[in-house]
Amino acid sequence: MKTLMLSTVTAFFSQRAGLFFVLMGILFGFLSGAEHHAFAVFFLTGTYGIVYLCAIWLAYTLLCVQFLTRLWKQPEYTFVYHTRLWVLSRRFLRFLLMSLGFLQPILYYGVYLISISIQDHISGRLGFVLPLYLVMIAFIMIAAEWRIRNPRLYVAKNSKLIFHWPFPRPGNWTYWSIEWLFRERGVTLLAGKAGAILVATGTMLYYTTDAYDLRLPAVGLLLAYSLNLGISYELYRWESQVWLWGRTLPVSNLQRFGRVLALHAIIILPETLAVIRNGALTFFEISQLFGLGLSVLTVLHSFFYKKEGLLEDSMQTILFGFVGVTILILYKTPLLLIGGVLLVLTYYMFPKWYKV
Repeated sequence: MKTLMLSTVTAFFSQRAGLFFVLMGILFGFLSGAEHHAFAVFFLTGTYGIVYLCAIWLAYTLLCVQFLTRLWKQPEYTFVYHTRLWVLSRRFLRFLLMSLGFLQPILYYGVYLISISIQDHISGRLGFVLPLYLVMIAFIMIAAEWRIRNPRLYVAKNSKLIFHWPFPRPGNWTYWSIEWLFRERGVTLLAGKAGAILVATGTMLYYTTDAYDLRLPAVGLLLAYSLNLGISYELYRWESQVWLWGRTLPVSNLQRFGRVLALHAIIILPETLAVIRNGALTFFEISQLFGLGLSVLTVLHSFFYKKEGLLEDSMQTILFGFVGVTILILYKTPLLLIGGVLLVLTYYMFPKWYKV
């Protein structure tokens, strides 16, 4: 049992020491005791508090499962498969202890939640915590049992990846593009989304300070959505310089145009969710803003195919286009009309600009 804990649980925390140090720095370096208490109360009383808590804990459990199933495939872990010789009761008990070892951070936080619930007399939702613990423990135990019953060894090669997705990659062009962004253009993606979300959040905070019409968030979110231009250009480079053979596939222009729409709809979701979280706009108004941002980004992305050059070569046209759309918004042109016209014109010009 000691060998199992040292070779598996200790290895997990050792290999991810950097991640845990960062989390500890955030939790105990930037958050005060009052903020920790506020988070605990939110998890115990908020409308979606227990949902967020379950999602975080289950994500951590899946990380443990992924680590366990990959670790035991390495050649030096062949001794693990001798655990099949243990009787079922002994294997159950030892895998249970191993699961508790993996879940130590969650168990400690659960103790903190219990103390806060007793202190503030808000123990109504603690009934969800114990079943969730049982589910997480069961996940890890089932993964361990499945691995020893399905031995598979491989020689691990050097890799710079921090997280290996344990499921097979789907054969989907949109998924491949998003995956490439995360793998190869992580800094651009982080910077672009951080700026866009900050502008969107600042716009909505200013919007709630007085009585304004839809033009204020429209102009602000037009800027926020336009800040995704660097990400859009990276997608153009992915298709034009990395995944070259994709341009020659027998795919209709309508399907290619639909892919561009789908990709940019996914890209602008975070700032749109930030607007929804603010709660100052109706669903119809948010839909108009989303449609406007999607149409503008689609136009700009399609324009890259026409220029076939550097991003700087298109900046003058992009700037004039941004000013023109802003003027239309200020003159109270319906947002749906602007977005619809831009999409129709882009779809008409797309076959001429997109060169196979």
